[in-house]
Amino acid sequence: MTQSTADEVSESTLTDGQVIMPFYLIVDVSSSMSGDIQELNEAIQQLIRDICDDPVVDDLVMLSIITFNHNAQTIVPLDSPSSLTPPTVTASGGTNYGAAFREYHQVFEQDRAKLKSQRIKMYRPCVFFLTDGAPGDGNYAETFQSLFAYDPEQKTGNRAFPYFVPFGFRSAPEEVMRKLAYPNFGRTKGRWFLSRSNSVKEVLKAMTEVIGKTVISSGQSASQGLPQIVPPAPSANLDAQFGEAEDWM
Repeated sequence: MTQSTADEVSESTLTDGQVIMPFYLIVDVSSSMSGDIQELNEAIQQLIRDICDDPVVDDLVMLSIITFNHNAQTIVPLDSPSSLTPPTVTASGGTNYGAAFREYHQVFEQDRAKLKSQRIKMYRPCVFFLTDGAPGDGNYAETFQSLFAYDPEQKTGNRAFPYFVPFGFRSAPEEVMRKLAYPNFGRTKGRWFLSRSNSVKEVLKAMTEVIGKTVISSGQSASQGLPQIVPPAPSANLDAQFGEAEDWM
């Protein structure tokens, strides 16, 4: 599959300067994750260490972490991986996808404005969405579309739409994971992953390995002068279904 190139997402309003690739990790910390919260914390910590091991990538990517249950909050603001303090998350509450989408959208707009003021160009954001369950809010799809949808023919909607990659496991519905993969147009479509493995520890470890490889490969492309999102590929360690975004809207 052909990968997206920088000119697909360049914004004429941005000034010349350094280009960074922003990655946002949105993590489900609802009560259903209670028994796996230690494994989740360990997986996130390992992800940050893996990215930091590549100094070139560390200079060219930024990472932010958002958690959600019935609400959502940014627990790690966007920064270079080596500057991050690995978080410790706890589990409680319900599963409100819309809260996560709104939090990301608000934070991204703030991050973009801040970086623009520093004469730093921001490449199209890539969002990894990890959840183990179905959305508790029935209007999650409407919220997603209202915030992120873009019509490439009419050139209307959110021009800075994210490359959105959902990772579902345990009871996360396949239909929902398929719907959240975005964009569903262009040369590089979003991808979705779904695992029904009984070992949540192994699933979390494998998922964060896939995320880490995507971040590192994408960052390395920026170091070569042509930043591009390298679509996540299934790992031999991840027993999961996966696919590309579909034209469902």
